[in-house]
Amino acid sequence: MKHWENRLSAALLLVSGLTLAAILVLNLWIAPPGSGMVLIEAESQAEESSIESLPMPEPPGPVNLNTATLEELDTLPGIGEVIAGRILAYREEHGGFSSIEELMEVEGIGEKTFAELRDHVALE
Repeated sequence: MKHWENRLSAALLLVSGLTLAAILVLNLWIAPPGSGMVLIEAESQAEESSIESLPMPEPPGPVNLNTATLEELDTLPGIGEVIAGRILAYREEHGGFSSIEELMEVEGIGEKTFAELRDHVALE
């Protein structure tokens, strides 16, 4: 290796090291440890947990069991994505629902869940 290549390599290494040091110093200067950065994170987590505890919005009207999408079924009280998928599978397998009570034949929907759903579903 030529003498100037050694100097260039050393200079590049020095510049890289100085850049890294400057970035670290700047980060510590902008947000020193204990400067509230943890508080921001804690507020963010508190905000997320408060969002999770909010009740699901009510669907705009009764959800048609024979035409609803997975997303529409997922808005129903007590129904998540998994049970909504089971409702769709049941509908396909049986050619649709002939009564609202037939919903209780879907795995995961018992009398309690059905009681919550009764006013939110329709067959029209």
